[in-house]
Amino acid sequence: MPEPYPILEVSSEMRSDVEQLGSKPKFWFKRGGENWLFKEARENTGEDWAEKVASEIARLLGLPTHHAELALWAGKRGCAVRSFITSDQSVLVHGNELLGGLITGYDKEKERGQADHTFDNIVTVIEKLFPSEKARRETAFRMVGYLVFDALVGNTDRHHQNWGVLLERRAAPGQPVTFELELAPTFDHASSLGRELTDETRERHLQEGTIDRYLIKGRGGIFADPQAKRGLSPMALAQMLAERYPKFFKPWQARVSDLDDEALEEIVERVPGERISHAGRRFTLAFLAASRKMIQNAL
Repeated sequence: MPEPYPILEVSSEMRSDVEQLGSKPKFWFKRGGENWLFKEARENTGEDWAEKVASEIARLLGLPTHHAELALWAGKRGCAVRSFITSDQSVLVHGNELLGGLITGYDKEKERGQADHTFDNIVTVIEKLFPSEKARRETAFRMVGYLVFDALVGNTDRHHQNWGVLLERRAAPGQPVTFELELAPTFDHASSLGRELTDETRERHLQEGTIDRYLIKGRGGIFADPQAKRGLSPMALAQMLAERYPKFFKPWQARVSDLDDEALEEIVERVPGERISHAGRRFTLAFLAASRKMIQNAL
C-alpha cells in the first residue's frame, strides 16, 4: 500500500475569515503565511476525499488547480485547499459576474436552475473578454479541458460560481496601469466520484454494472439551452463538446486515454482508511475506469 495522504490539523486560532459562497460550512485560515480554505464534509458523504482525489487527478491531466489536503478541524472531517490568488493585485471574478455583465438578461443572483448557464453563453463571454484570437482559443481549449475533467471525475457542481477569470493589475513605474486576464484554475471538486452515495448503493452499482447509467443521469451545472429543465450531466456535456468542438476535445480525450493506470490507482489508494470505505475505494476505481472508457468512445 502506498503511503496515506497526511491529515492537516486546523486549529481555531488559524481562522481568519468566513467564506460566504456555497452551501457547506467553510472558513479561511492562515498556514505558513498562505491563505487556505477549510471545507467541512457533510455527514455521510465523501466530500473530503472526493475533493482531494479529484484535484490530484486534475494535476495528473495537466490542468491548473488548487492544492488540496485532507483536513480536520474541531473533530470535523473536511478538506483544506490553498488559495491560488497569491498577489494583492489579483482578484477572482466568478462566472456569474461575467455572465451577468456580458449576457443580456442573465440573472447572476440565481443560485439553482440557472438554465441560461449554457456552454454557448460561456463561449460568448470568452469571446468578449479575450480580444485576440490566440487568447480566445487558448482559453476555450482550457475550459473544454475543465469540462472533460468534470466528466472523468463526475463533477456535477460546475455552476456559474465554480469557474471564473483571474484579473491582475499591472502598474510599472512611469507606465499606465494595465490589467491582464486569464482563466482561473479549476476549483471546488467535492461533488465528484459519487461522493453522496451510500456503500450499499455503491455495491449495487458494482454488482449490477450500472455505473455508466449513473454517469449519464447525473445533473450538472451547465445547461444545453435556456429552455432545459435540468443541467446536462458532465458526461453528456463532454459528449456534446466532442461533437461540436472536436478540435478542442480530441487533445483532452488523448490525455484521458494516456493517463497511467497505476498513478490513478495510487491517488485513490492513498486516501486513509478512516476517510474512505473499502466499497468507496472499489467504486471510485470502477467509476474512473467507466468514465475513461466513455470519454475514449465519445468520438
